[in-house]
Amino acid sequence: MGTAIGSAFGFCSKNIQYYDKETRIIAWADSFVGQVNFSYSLTAAGAETADEIIPAKPFVINLLENHVGYTILPGSVSFSWSGVRYVDRLGKLYRNVDPKTGFGVEAGTIDYSTGVATLTVYDGGSNTIIVHSLSARIGRQLLTDATFRTPGAPLRPGSISISGVALDGTAVSGTSNFDGSISGSLVGGVVDYEKGIVWLKFGQWVTDDGSYFDEPWYHEDDVRDGKTFKPVPVFADSLTYACVVYSYIPLNADLIGLDPVRLPSDGRVPIVRTGDVVVIHNTQTTQLANPLSAGQVLTLPRENIVHVELYDSSEPIPVRVPSTLYNWDKDAQKLTMADPLDLSEYTQPLIAMHRIEDMSLVSGVQINGQIIVGSGLTNNYPVQGTYVSSALLYGDLQARAYGLFDQKTWTSVWSNNLIGDATNASYNEVNYPLIVTNAGGINGRWCLKFTDETAFDIIEEKLGIIGSGYITQDCAPINPATNQPYFFIDYRGWGSGWAANNALRFNTDGPIGPLWIARTTLQGPVTEPNDQFTIQIRGDAE
Repeated sequence: MGTAIGSAFGFCSKNIQYYDKETRIIAWADSFVGQVNFSYSLTAAGAETADEIIPAKPFVINLLENHVGYTILPGSVSFSWSGVRYVDRLGKLYRNVDPKTGFGVEAGTIDYSTGVATLTVYDGGSNTIIVHSLSARIGRQLLTDATFRTPGAPLRPGSISISGVALDGTAVSGTSNFDGSISGSLVGGVVDYEKGIVWLKFGQWVTDDGSYFDEPWYHEDDVRDGKTFKPVPVFADSLTYACVVYSYIPLNADLIGLDPVRLPSDGRVPIVRTGDVVVIHNTQTTQLANPLSAGQVLTLPRENIVHVELYDSSEPIPVRVPSTLYNWDKDAQKLTMADPLDLSEYTQPLIAMHRIEDMSLVSGVQINGQIIVGSGLTNNYPVQGTYVSSALLYGDLQARAYGLFDQKTWTSVWSNNLIGDATNASYNEVNYPLIVTNAGGINGRWCLKFTDETAFDIIEEKLGIIGSGYITQDCAPINPATNQPYFFIDYRGWGSGWAANNALRFNTDGPIGPLWIARTTLQGPVTEPNDQFTIQIRGDAE
């Protein structure tokens, strides 16, 4: 039972009883004016038990207690306490460092200017400290800014990294951006990538609250947006940097297949120039409902989508779902599944890859890789997954058939001119011209070689024999890439008089311009297990 003690003030006459309803206390007393003391017990248990974890305070060791005016040389401290060895690295203390791997447990910090080591992870024990190594010096070899030149130039943009230790043991670290600026913890500056010159300033921006007015480094003209740059002293010999320097080897004209005399000395050429057309695009994926039904209409999670492709969930390589099983309405922004729909060959759920894009003219190119486009973008592009692709313009293109002639004997030579004699028969191209569409036409040379008076083989120079035909039927071989005919020949144009080994020769041009791709791989070890690129042919017509 719990017990409580209380008191009450009041005036009572002799033999007068006092009862408190809230505390349930009854008191009797003679006449008095003063204090009544009382005690009572609770009817239920009043004691409760609770656990509370109180973190241990850091253990502080002064390694320079009797050496006023000295500062510790970073990286020189090693001491033992309670059977555990501690070493310093860039202002931090590590315990039980493995001599083979160099890894240890972070256990605290050290202030090189005062010699105070603060341990936050320790085992406790004897107060005896054994110092194995410690280098101290008189004077402060410190700096608040630095300028230096790298051993070579030009530098690879974004490759500079800076590290060091401030006077109070705080780590200094920074990296360079592609525009040449350097930023990080307690350091800022710029780098000239072409010349390899680096300017650094150590410190941080602090609020100008008037407390720095008497500091020798303070000047009111340096205040920006209510803040001023407060210098932080850094040990000069603790500063290190890393960078990547380009070096060039003379190119062998026989090896690369072109004369490198007019190439830049560093071998780099711009891939985008002012006046070029680029495509800014972003592709994301969305998992569709499972299962999908015939004729189902779906809405994807963003607007202005220009292209959609569906893939299944097969591992490790998803299988592409043919476009005949779905339709993307760009105007309505709706994805409609085919009806009827057979997805038995594909693993659901299906994944929709959808792309937004802007095509724009380049109005400016910066040396740091920034591109300025001549018109505003219609979409908001996230950093993740957004790319800029160059576009090669061909102008107006259209599929066509040309150069039709007949040859009495096919010699298997792909000549654009007649070889030997012409046939007795002739195809009526005037009234029944060959028809080629943009959807099915390709760049190719064709031969219709007769096997008898009415039948012939359909041969393409690179594709070989792709089918057969008859002069009594229309000839329209299907291009499997587009499911449209390569060309169309009306049977009414054949006439009679054809014989075995006769040939009808003609050429076709597709609506796609020729493209030569030269891929260059730099010497060195493999850095990417898989590398790929995508070429998209696009066109429009008024």
